[in-house]
Amino acid sequence: MKLDGILINFCEWIYRFLILNFLWVAFTVMGGVVLGIMPATVTTFYILRKWVQGELDIPIFKTFKDVYIKEFKNTNKCGLFFVGVFIFLAMDLNILYKMEALYSTALYILVMAVLFFVSVAFIYFFPTYVHFELSIKDYIKNSFILALTSPMQTVLIGIGFGLIYYFVKGSPGLIPFFFMVIPSYWVMHILYKRFLHLKKTLSA
Repeated sequence: MKLDGILINFCEWIYRFLILNFLWVAFTVMGGVVLGIMPATVTTFYILRKWVQGELDIPIFKTFKDVYIKEFKNTNKCGLFFVGVFIFLAMDLNILYKMEALYSTALYILVMAVLFFVSVAFIYFFPTYVHFELSIKDYIKNSFILALTSPMQTVLIGIGFGLIYYFVKGSPGLIPFFFMVIPSYWVMHILYKRFLHLKKTLSA
């Protein structure tokens, strides 16, 4: 590919990321933030999955609006579950932090490990939701199963987040424009390959 073609392709991707990030912010706010963030994030992953698959010409705004409306209720039900778990673990950590018993440190570390695992499962939830057609219960269950059985993918996602942070920290002005979409694209890219591998393994 010639240099001008590379530059045009790069600019097109920047434009896509910029528009998608703007839509994520706009629809999150439209849902009152609390009720808007889950459907907006799921919709963002839905579009990113299409891009990872090579479907780059889908109408971004129309697709975002349609998927957001369709998934508003179910995604908030799933979000309520994760919020409940995070609040429960946060309360446990607060109690253990104030305790002076010798075993409290060990329990604190254990709860922190559980919190990390739930956080990974929460990240895995979004690609799982847009890739499979399952019940709400199975979306949540499979997110935890994938988080438990995909340590290499978790490491790669962590490395990607670290690199993104390294490059962005020198230009904090870019954060409001891309902070959601670029990390999400990396997650979708990594887990889409994981999904294809699982499909191939199960069909073998």
